[in-house]
Amino acid sequence: MVVERDEPSAVDLRKMLRGLEELAFRPGRATSLVKLCEAGALYGMRELGEATKPLLTALASKAKASLRGDLQRRLERVTRSCLELERKSFDLVMRSIDPLTARTDPALREEMFLGQKPCDRLLSLFKNFPVLPNLWSRSISQWREHVVEVLSRIAKDRTALSRAFFSGKALGALSDFRCGLSDPHHRGRTVTLLQFRVGAVIYKPRSGDGEREWHSLLDWINAQSFRPKLRAGRVLRRKGYCWMEYIAVAPCKDNLAARRFYKRMGGTMAAAYLLKAVDCHRDNLIAAGEHPVLVDADALWHVFPLTGTQTPLELLCSTGFFPGLNRRSLQSRSSILGGTNKGAHVARIGNKPLRAIQYEREILRGFRRAWRCLVGTKDRRRNFGRRLRRIRSRQRRCIYWPTEKYATILRASIQPAALRSEIERRQLVARLCKRTTVPAIVVQAGVEALMRLDIPYLIGGRGDPVSPDIGSLPPPVLQALQFLRSN
Repeated sequence: MVVERDEPSAVDLRKMLRGLEELAFRPGRATSLVKLCEAGALYGMRELGEATKPLLTALASKAKASLRGDLQRRLERVTRSCLELERKSFDLVMRSIDPLTARTDPALREEMFLGQKPCDRLLSLFKNFPVLPNLWSRSISQWREHVVEVLSRIAKDRTALSRAFFSGKALGALSDFRCGLSDPHHRGRTVTLLQFRVGAVIYKPRSGDGEREWHSLLDWINAQSFRPKLRAGRVLRRKGYCWMEYIAVAPCKDNLAARRFYKRMGGTMAAAYLLKAVDCHRDNLIAAGEHPVLVDADALWHVFPLTGTQTPLELLCSTGFFPGLNRRSLQSRSSILGGTNKGAHVARIGNKPLRAIQYEREILRGFRRAWRCLVGTKDRRRNFGRRLRRIRSRQRRCIYWPTEKYATILRASIQPAALRSEIERRQLVARLCKRTTVPAIVVQAGVEALMRLDIPYLIGGRGDPVSPDIGSLPPPVLQALQFLRSN
């Protein structure tokens, strides 16, 4: 595991400040935060144009607007808390000078606060919170590098994309470019949706090895007579990145289709359990008609020494499908089968969301059938064991802490008190990340990622401390299903 550090250069900071001084507010009504970050996004678009003008000219106006909106949201995220504090201080000062200020026209007060140009307020913010300009510069440069990288890879892979996903049809113009569909990793890179004239495709800034293994396993289960057949998204792998089929959300046609959906859900859960997959939360599954499709299979054979002491029920719940007994716990709030009736993971008939507990029998049948297909005979166990050895022989993602905990630390690291000193910000992040249950290099890698505004994405070594036990009986799925009754 390599621990990397990067800081914005003084040249980049000076260039950004000069560029912001040239910009005016865009016309129209908007909040102070939006007005300031719109200016930052406009500067970023100009920088992007300098970096890749030939590729950028091919984008439709909607795609450019989506890109600008993504950068604006990144800047808003790091600016919001400091600007709110500045505004409160401004209002208090104005009231102390003139108690009648509260009666002043809101538009006039807004103009007094912001100044004539974005740089008027931004320079004050940057002076009072010296880390903030670094975060702006870093956010803009990371966003630019990600967009240039994706555009370059589209140009390189156009023919392969056409053949892999669109039966050889020409892709046509790129009409939309939606970044930010995942947590940021590796210097702000995110999953991205690309809409061409012929259709949409998903870009992932990682190898796609997990998705390939998952797709291969579902194909094999289907070949062992699992019915109804399971579906996985098609993947085109490249070195260091991959393209994936876009899976559209759709309702079930009727109750028979819903029953098939939940039988497939049971089969999907069995496969995930046997692969010791984790992170199968609600954002990583799409209800595509009667098919539950897992669109992120990045954390396969995810084991630690603790894994060997967990009960089958605990291992089953760790996949992310089931809620816990505590409805307010992170597991319950993020689980696929939890109590929410909103989201792309929720099965529906028409507009009516369905409750998994009503299809308990189908889930059980699907789970047991998939279990038999995977490890029900000696030959099947042997085949599955070969798959596990292949997965375990490769480096793969290790999730040492829930993403939400890292996200909480990241939010703390961009509060006003943390943005007055880079040293104090680093000390805060290091203190919040400190643990004795994982190696120091893992903690340090997490600190460096959070300092870059990333959610840590850590790659573990080959092998693992736990031997596979694929000949055991199925876990107590019925007991896990009881958790649904309390959610």
